[in-house]
Amino acid sequence: MAAADPEHAAWLTERKLARAWPAIRPTCLHATANANKVRNNFRVSQSTWGESTWRTYHPADVARVAGAIADGTAALQPHWRNDTPEAKLLDQRLRRKNLPGAIGCALLIAVTLVIIVTIVVVVISWNDSPSSYSPPSYWH
Repeated sequence: MAAADPEHAAWLTERKLARAWPAIRPTCLHATANANKVRNNFRVSQSTWGESTWRTYHPADVARVAGAIADGTAALQPHWRNDTPEAKLLDQRLRRKNLPGAIGCALLIAVTLVIIVTIVVVVISWNDSPSSYSPPSYWH
């Protein structure tokens, strides 16, 4: 009966936590867990490419807080939720803050495409130019 014991249940990753709490912004999952006293573990794994770290959360605590979120009794800041005016305002601010980066990426892609098209046009025009083209001669 050790498998049925909640202490031996598989702990949830942050991805599963996001599915359990869909009303919470992904960037605020850990803050929500801390505010509502959800037990969590910090995991570390060594691999060929270096160290990987992640958090896991206790499933019974996650279920308890999911019910509290649904009831409106969970300890939450308004901007942690997806559906509050504060969260919408924060989204607008983040979009405005990220706008220069988005414009810069678009310009970088556009300039790269212009350079590639220019190179292709130049190469094609050199290959079709009359100076490099000599028709076959059939005169003997």
